[in-house]
Amino acid sequence: MLNLEFIKLNCKFIVLNSLFNKHQLIMQRLKTSLTTFLIIAVISLFTACEREAEHHDLNISEITLSITSPIASQQFEAGDTVKIKGAIDAPEEMHGYEVHLTRLSDNTEVMNKTYGTHAKHYDFSETFINDGIVHSDMSLEIVAITDHSGTKTSKKVQFHCHEK
Repeated sequence: MLNLEFIKLNCKFIVLNSLFNKHQLIMQRLKTSLTTFLIIAVISLFTACEREAEHHDLNISEITLSITSPIASQQFEAGDTVKIKGAIDAPEEMHGYEVHLTRLSDNTEVMNKTYGTHAKHYDFSETFINDGIVHSDMSLEIVAITDHSGTKTSKKVQFHCHEK
């Protein structure tokens, strides 16, 4: 009977030892993964800082914003498609642009788009259909985002939408 108890205890020991070894292996893998992650994070942080240090902040006056469509005071009937076109140019890389279209009669923003692509030149092209619900002046604003801190410059044009 003592021999049987000894065999049971020995089996339990073997199972516990196996579990302990698996636990150690898992912990070692977690340590390795965490260390690798931290190394990659630190390298990424320094690389991002170096790229930012190489980037020269743009002087807002160096940016050229042009809106070729619609033109100021242009009239659109109900159902017309308003083509929004133009370009943004800068001597250095910008950090994106935004397109805002606001119905001035009730100050409702009917279009709000943000593009975060880095480039020295952007051509923008959007469309808006005058649903003819409200007779209103409209304000189109194109915003150039010049740096990561959110410095912006913009250009606006107003046009008019007729109701049905």
